[in-house]
Amino acid sequence: MPYRKPQDGCELPEWNTTSTHSALVSRVALPDRQSSDLASPSSGARREFRDDDARVALAALGGPYLPWGTGAMRPAGLVAVCNDIVLNGRRRVVELGSGVSTVLLARLLTQRPPSDGFRMAAVEHDPRWAQWVTEQLDREHIGHDVAVIHAPLHPHALAERGMQWYDATAVAAGLDAALRGDLIDLLLVDGPPAHATGHGLARYPALPVLRERLVPGATVILDDVERPGEQEVLRRWERETGIEFHRPAEHAGVAVARIRTDNPSTGPPHG
Repeated sequence: MPYRKPQDGCELPEWNTTSTHSALVSRVALPDRQSSDLASPSSGARREFRDDDARVALAALGGPYLPWGTGAMRPAGLVAVCNDIVLNGRRRVVELGSGVSTVLLARLLTQRPPSDGFRMAAVEHDPRWAQWVTEQLDREHIGHDVAVIHAPLHPHALAERGMQWYDATAVAAGLDAALRGDLIDLLLVDGPPAHATGHGLARYPALPVLRERLVPGATVILDDVERPGEQEVLRRWERETGIEFHRPAEHAGVAVARIRTDNPSTGPPHG
């Protein structure tokens, strides 16, 4: 799940807030340390070290405290997203599901803007949470090029029976306005919620719906791939599109694919 509303009784992780911006450059942005490197431990001890490493890197983004919860995306998974933004110059970013991750990615894009600027959109079904994220972006003065699109969950032709996806009209209109007709070069699929019993395939419509909006060379990242539902979503996406998702970062909760420029399949991700 994305960095979302903390639940009652959630344990909040400790974060090192003394890191400098140089830590982000050294731990996130160096070409010889790819996202897969940060997220491929061979043991439990190595896995814990990698998450700690990622926490230091993310703390370098600075800013006020944000409400982390135990339902959050793994730190190493978010670092994989940051790596792709930095190493591959992402400038048109779309996130399905909003939260603290939206704020952190906006901080990164604001601190390291592409030469021609950036635009980011986060699609959120919960109106109160969409409002909180929008207000937080405004408080930090990093929301000028970030749109939080409220799209309620509705029945969708591509959703499994009994499941819903984001309102198609709201998503299309919101992305058109936020990206001003540009295609997406980084798609992070972190919603809608898919943790409840019987809702494991809730995120399946994302790639079929948005594939035509992806620029050649775009990266697609799916979160929570340790869960059976998301694993089935990946299998369907791969079978139906020929896009191959790489899972060296699976312990961090993400699978990554690159849309190649010559055909729909992908090569190993660089970030």
